[in-house]
Amino acid sequence: MRSIDWLCGQSAVRWAGRTMLLLSPLWLFSPLVVLGDTKGDDVTARSKHIIGATATIAEATSGLSFAARVDTGAATCSINAPKWKIEKPARRPPDNVGKPIRVLIKNEKGDKAWVDAVIVGRVRVRSSVQDEDDYHGRYKVRLPLEWNGVKKNVLVTINDRSEMDYPLLIGRNFLRGDFLVDVDLDNPAGHK
Repeated sequence: MRSIDWLCGQSAVRWAGRTMLLLSPLWLFSPLVVLGDTKGDDVTARSKHIIGATATIAEATSGLSFAARVDTGAATCSINAPKWKIEKPARRPPDNVGKPIRVLIKNEKGDKAWVDAVIVGRVRVRSSVQDEDDYHGRYKVRLPLEWNGVKKNVLVTINDRSEMDYPLLIGRNFLRGDFLVDVDLDNPAGHK
């Protein structure tokens, strides 16, 4: 349904639940949309949690809290895991997918805990601290991560991140559907 209202000599068009203010007097031929709002967008934005560029996130199985960098450019999360033990490891790393693994996770304070998981995949990656042509394989496991009451069981790459500023990287797989990122916000507990 389309209706037209006239506001101060300018036209406003309501189309599919959106109100658009059109500044062009020839709005029928080339509308310039300056303002749009829908109640649906407002409800969606209000129902999402706002997280900053950094946050303190817990690995729920161990209860360890981690200083985390929120990275919307990363598809999946990555956690500091300086050691791991695979039950009956195969010679070829890809053949370990599906096997149980014990992972030692370690936060920025040096607190550590062993968590049990299953290897669900292996990826080939290059990190920001490696040489340009230096790629490494990393295992992926599912771990429960929690922030401000929102708990998600997500894929996490296990990696020795002890040389990085943040022992936990939060990717889109944790953020999707529940979070909006405000880069002006920072972890209230602070880090670095």
